Amino acid sequence: MRFPRSLLTLAVALAAAVALQPSPARSAVFISEICDPFLNYPTDRFIEVYNSGPDTVSLVNWALTAIANNADVLPPTWTLSGIILPGQALVAGNSTTVTGFTVDFPNALWFSSNGNWNGKVGDGAKLINPDGIVVDRVVVTGVGASTFENADYVRNPNIYSPNATYTQSEWTTTPRTLATDASPGTHYTAPRPPGPIITAIVTDPAFPLAGTATDVDVSVTDTTAAVTSVTLTWGTASGSLTHSIPMPLLSGSTYRTSAAIPAQSAGVTIYFKVQAADAAAGVSTTDLQSYALFYNLTIAQIQGSASSSPYSGSSVITGGVVTARFGTYFAVQDGAGAWNGLWVRSTATPAVGDQVTVRGTVTESDAQGYAGNTLLANGTLMGSAAGVVPAAVVVASGSALSEAYEGVLVKLASAVCTNATLGAGQWNANDGSGTTLVDALGYAAAPTLGTTYDITGPVTYFGGGYKLEPRSAGDVAWVADLAAPSVMAIGEMSDSTFLVQFSEEVEQSSSEVGGHYSIGGSSGTAAVRDPSVPSNVLVTIPNVAAGPRTLSITGVQDLYANGTAAALGSFTYIDTRIPAGYYNGTTGLSGAALRAALHNIIKNHTVKSYDYAYTAFQTSDVRPDGKVWDVYSDIPGGTPPYLYSFGQTVGSGNGEGAGYNREHSWPQAWFGSASPMYSDIWLLYPTDAKVNGYRGNLPYGVVGVPTLTSLNGTRVGPSADPDYVGTVFEPIDPYKGDLARSTCYVSTRYQGEDGGWPGSPAASGADLLPWAAHLYTEWSLADPVSQKERLRNGAIYVIQGNRNPFVDHPEWVAQIFDSSLVTAVGDAPVAGFALHQTAPNPFRSFAVIRFDLPGRDRVSLRIFDVAGRRVRTLAGGSLMDAGRHEATWDGRGETGALVSGGLYFYRLDAGPLSQTRRMVFLR
Repeated sequence: MRFPRSLLTLAVALAAAVALQPSPARSAVFISEICDPFLNYPTDRFIEVYNSGPDTVSLVNWALTAIANNADVLPPTWTLSGIILPGQALVAGNSTTVTGFTVDFPNALWFSSNGNWNGKVGDGAKLINPDGIVVDRVVVTGVGASTFENADYVRNPNIYSPNATYTQSEWTTTPRTLATDASPGTHYTAPRPPGPIITAIVTDPAFPLAGTATDVDVSVTDTTAAVTSVTLTWGTASGSLTHSIPMPLLSGSTYRTSAAIPAQSAGVTIYFKVQAADAAAGVSTTDLQSYALFYNLTIAQIQGSASSSPYSGSSVITGGVVTARFGTYFAVQDGAGAWNGLWVRSTATPAVGDQVTVRGTVTESDAQGYAGNTLLANGTLMGSAAGVVPAAVVVASGSALSEAYEGVLVKLASAVCTNATLGAGQWNANDGSGTTLVDALGYAAAPTLGTTYDITGPVTYFGGGYKLEPRSAGDVAWVADLAAPSVMAIGEMSDSTFLVQFSEEVEQSSSEVGGHYSIGGSSGTAAVRDPSVPSNVLVTIPNVAAGPRTLSITGVQDLYANGTAAALGSFTYIDTRIPAGYYNGTTGLSGAALRAALHNIIKNHTVKSYDYAYTAFQTSDVRPDGKVWDVYSDIPGGTPPYLYSFGQTVGSGNGEGAGYNREHSWPQAWFGSASPMYSDIWLLYPTDAKVNGYRGNLPYGVVGVPTLTSLNGTRVGPSADPDYVGTVFEPIDPYKGDLARSTCYVSTRYQGEDGGWPGSPAASGADLLPWAAHLYTEWSLADPVSQKERLRNGAIYVIQGNRNPFVDHPEWVAQIFDSSLVTAVGDAPVAGFALHQTAPNPFRSFAVIRFDLPGRDRVSLRIFDVAGRRVRTLAGGSLMDAGRHEATWDGRGETGALVSGGLYFYRLDAGPLSQTRRMVFLR
């Protein structure tokens, strides 16, 4: 049935009561500038909107979307808000900028999504009004067109209104190095031509209904001559305004139609313009205005029992009970069963259980999200009262995800979790009739594989498919567990211990029987359940041979006494031991001699293709839980922001967390496209594609003040190293040693094979520059070799036939790449001014700092952190004699408190002489 007329009548009365309140014309707001600066271009790209009119405009429910390669850049769509004053320009862009300018509508996803938005043909933006209509659009078109690559694109000063059709002559492009060389937040328009100014166009009633005549009011002012006439022309087609109505002065500057526009049927759109003339022959005409006459419909009528609504594009009024709300979207339902649910996009915030009357425009392709649903865009709440949420309709999992149940509150009864690891909080459930995808838009459940649940929530079409959306923990109700634990992953923790990860918590006594586990002919000798993660068991099984292996488990029970019966898990056992005789000939060597000997041992490896790296990663870079080991997103000992299953590869144009690709830890630009280094797996790591893009060709280094920080803490920014000035990429501490030892591998493996390498900020050919050699040595010392690296070493050795010697013997890093760490500090005669490396380095309790002075002088010795802040003064201008001196630092600051562990710099100043070195404090 239709929604009760009582609420509808109240809503109409309220609308009429406020009908004469000014509502500024929206045609004065348009896109005024788009910028892709030459420097800092990913972070500092921006889009600007401007209000050229005389009135303040509310931007609530407006949206701004970037366009790249003629497709919307999603995310982000900027959902605008607040107001824009006359003559004001507001900027949409990244949440932080490098060069520093005000961003009124920030969105961090802009930086992570704008890789293809580079000012070329097919790039631009569109402005969407609250009715979901694109009112302004700029997309560079045509061969040889004026683009805004490395430049600023500005709307010409004689443009006062938006244009939904891109017109190149309205724009001027100017090369810009920085965003601040452009004009973010500032726009200029020339004085408008003389004549009447028409503003504040409103209808009475404000929300015209079918069968109701409608008046129009406008405000007309003129500073040059008296207004002589105001006329409205209207019609039911945008190109045929055949009816004319005079608009005499009502009061002040307000003019009203002398006769109302006649009542029309529901679904009709009235189009009109207002023209005003003055005594000086000045004439002004508004842009085309319109209002739609709302249909009063049930939700089933809107849905139409078909794949798309018969009322798509129409303005409607409907109502029902709110069953769910997720952010700016809520589901409303006016009956039970199929075709009785509808999604609404609105800034209103009704509570679940409210009975509402709502109006809006029906769309199948909402520009701001949920595209694919039959959806009421720009929903406006017209009335609200207490209601009762309808009971969820029980449906079969095989048929729940369909157009018929879009927006309907449904329930899957006794559905078994068949896949708990789809990522992004998604999982599969099946009641025996087919698989349903359960999403985490409202609630991220943590289901157990094989466990049975009752699952409740509305159905939505989101991200390319239908999904069931639980609203809270109460919507995922445990029913039963009738399935035995299964093996999710097996991680090799040492040469005889294995981390077995079950699909659910296992019972302690049965899981800690070593004989329940076997690999081939070898049985387990011990097993210990992890007290903090009771679904994990550490099993000891000796004498396992290298290669593909299968673990068999019998008798391990879950908490419901479901026991395994030859549950199987496959994995690849990697031998991490150094082959006998592999490093023959290196005993007693150091420096260049050791590097040359190692080069001869590891050269001539078996060369695989670049594409093969993805296959290699499945043994060289696999986490104990079977996921991809991404050093740019993982957080050892913590919870990574996202995890990838093998095969989730993606290009670099998506946001962080979208997929992984291959990162050259020694960037390809540093060696060109030469082989075999291009496909050498020792250079290649699986890393998040977007963070890989952040790194680009930057050297690894220590960041001072970051300009960008990834979700796991990896940073980009200016170097804090006094010996290198430039932008660097800093991985998190637990992987600095890994990447440093990979870098040392490249420098050794390709020594003498680097002819023609372009070089880089960190190396000359394959030879590390001094600043890089010092820093990477410190990273290797501070981050010791882990089991992850040992497994990677063994896996790559099987594939390529060569090893990373700096994983097998990490002490060789210092012996080759940092001579200051292997030069003895004794009491030899002083030859001149010198600041020596601390001993020990890294240190835990104290570090000894030795220095030589060639003559008597005043000396300052100070400690600084990586941000350049002074931490401690050990000598503050003391007069000292020539010769050897030493000081100690105990890791404490000026206040006596211990400082944080990490990299520090110590600086010696003696008269005009100065020198700085690094040291690492471990806590």
